[in-house]
Amino acid sequence: MIRTSFIACALAAGLSLSAEARIQSTPEAVIDSVSSSAMTHLADNTLTENEASDLLSNVNVDAVSRFALGQYVRTASDAELESYNTAFRTYLADQLQTHLGNFAGGSFEIVDTVAREPGDVVVETSVTNADGEQLPVSWRVKSFDGDWQIIDVEFEGLWLVIEQRAQFQATLDANGGDVGALADSL
Repeated sequence: MIRTSFIACALAAGLSLSAEARIQSTPEAVIDSVSSSAMTHLADNTLTENEASDLLSNVNVDAVSRFALGQYVRTASDAELESYNTAFRTYLADQLQTHLGNFAGGSFEIVDTVAREPGDVVVETSVTNADGEQLPVSWRVKSFDGDWQIIDVEFEGLWLVIEQRAQFQATLDANGGDVGALADSL
């Protein structure tokens, strides 16, 4: 639970760069800028609803939420998907507001960038928390028509979206594949 919360917060913390700044930028520049923005938002040890929304403006929430839904994305109606996407965005914002304040006073350092394929890279960073503990965090950054967006975050061997997908799968399986029930649980 702590790992999942940290990963959710890390993913959302890395999402605060304006859309104009992301376009035609490098993945490293995105991570560098978003880490600075996240730390600025956390200067008062809190994250407002507007700040959380700002952080989420740089994630391809649709792509992330669809992947997390897994096989059920093919059978869900448009109305169910819309409801689920709204609930998923709210869930991420709530996770940010609940957990991100624990990382106020921290810093990020880019360690390496590993190309997966053209337009899809993993930026490896070292996050130092306020207590001086260094934590390796990797950010999957993908180009969508020249617009670099963070689509996943890895911490201690767990990728957020893959972890969420497993949790969502369990909820969906327990509810006969009812995407509405998953949206309600978020």
